[in-house]
Amino acid sequence: RCKWQTSESDPVQRVGCEYDTSSPQKYAVLQVSSSLDWRRITVGAEEVQYVAQQYTTDIDHTGAVSEATITLPKPLDPKQSVALHIEYGGTILADAKRLTRIGTPEDDALRSDWDQVGDSFTAVRGLGFVTWYPVAMDAASLSDGNAVFATVADWRRKQSGADMHATFCIPAKEAAGISIVANGTESSAKIESNCHAYDFTFDPMSVPVFAAGNFQPLQRQTLTVYHTVSDTTAAQEYAAEFERVEPLVAAWIGRSKQHALYVDLGARGSAPYTSGAMMLAPLTQPDKVSRGLSASYQLAQVSVHSFRPWIDLGLAHFMQFLTVEDETGRANGLTYLQQYGAPLATADKAVAEKDAAASSLINTDDELLYRAKALFVWSMLRDMVGQEALSAAIRSYRAEDDHDASYMQKLIESQSKKNLEWFFDDWVYRDRGLPDFRIVSAYPRQILGGQYLVTVTIENLGSAAAEVPVMAEVPGGERSVRVVVKPGEKAIARINTQQRPTEVVVNDGSVPESDLSNNRFAIPPASQ
Repeated sequence: RCKWQTSESDPVQRVGCEYDTSSPQKYAVLQVSSSLDWRRITVGAEEVQYVAQQYTTDIDHTGAVSEATITLPKPLDPKQSVALHIEYGGTILADAKRLTRIGTPEDDALRSDWDQVGDSFTAVRGLGFVTWYPVAMDAASLSDGNAVFATVADWRRKQSGADMHATFCIPAKEAAGISIVANGTESSAKIESNCHAYDFTFDPMSVPVFAAGNFQPLQRQTLTVYHTVSDTTAAQEYAAEFERVEPLVAAWIGRSKQHALYVDLGARGSAPYTSGAMMLAPLTQPDKVSRGLSASYQLAQVSVHSFRPWIDLGLAHFMQFLTVEDETGRANGLTYLQQYGAPLATADKAVAEKDAAASSLINTDDELLYRAKALFVWSMLRDMVGQEALSAAIRSYRAEDDHDASYMQKLIESQSKKNLEWFFDDWVYRDRGLPDFRIVSAYPRQILGGQYLVTVTIENLGSAAAEVPVMAEVPGGERSVRVVVKPGEKAIARINTQQRPTEVVVNDGSVPESDLSNNRFAIPPASQ
């Protein structure tokens, strides 16, 4: 566990580290990006010996880090700390080597790993992208499944609550017109006129990010957009969309608790990135829908904060889905959901034996799960308990009170008066995989008044229970009911229709499935 202090005007980085071990430690090991060089390390006034070497790891965009193995003046006893004064430096250039060596085309790789410090533009993310502050962690490879994400997430959890003070400076002769912005809290420390000082506090869901450029700030009550002069119109369009979407998001999860920052990445196609209140993305987005998705995601990030990814990031994606649904209708909203459903189905088929608890939403470091699966979880909860109950539960969420994995479940149950233990057990607390619904049979019979009663038998061939819609299609429309189908069991749905149905369908796409090809059942004409 470490505390950092650094300044671009002062090349010495002060790192105070406590080693949580059961035996004395003679060595300290720290790593920075391979594009940076170690220059001098001291403990107090004493210069200490160290051995520097590079090794391959994908925690940095260069695909490697420079590691210093430091010999301490005396062994460090358990639970004791040492302050290391470190001088290092170098350049941060655009580099996507870790992606190109696993076969990603260079243009695509650079749209993802866009971090750089340049003459006219600077944007740098922290650990997991650029290791610009010292860390200590094992090597991880992007070719090894989820290893990089898991390694970085584990480090961030361990460092939660640690802090860093950083001062960013631009040479005075180059500082005119250049703005510096970061996702930390501006410090009150006395600094030079061409510098900005920030205090960062590490948590599991964000990393320190800084940017600099010839930005013009477009300021609104809850948002500031940093843009170039050429993108003034695009900045105004984003701010307008942000303010238009704000009431929709607020109705669901409450008003913004932080002031949102948007920094224009400039290059079209660069991958958006959000850390805390700060979003970095191209302003030249293709259409209003894209701007709405960015705005709703950013609004969620400044309105609800949780150390649990399935809540923090899952809700952000859920707000995007609701924006699409609100703007373009339910059918397009379901189409949007399926962009996330298809990868989940592919991953579900590829998984053999696994630890259901370790890969659950409350424990996973897999982005596919805590983004895509969590999105479906929130959407299914909305369909089961309704908007009023779910939004009330979300608005009452307090991260500081979240001491138990069942905290959110209890909030929703309190508002909805429904027992949701079965759902959370299969979808949140354990990874049971996905359901697989098929219609076994469908029997329509005419009843009094000329109506029809359709009896539909649905079987769940998968391993997770879900409440799923069942639709009977009739000329000119459809009628539907919802039914809970447990894994390995069958359930009966009964639907009243004005006309004889032509087809019955289980699942409208709102529930992720491992196989969507067996969800329809054609009903032959009465004469047959």
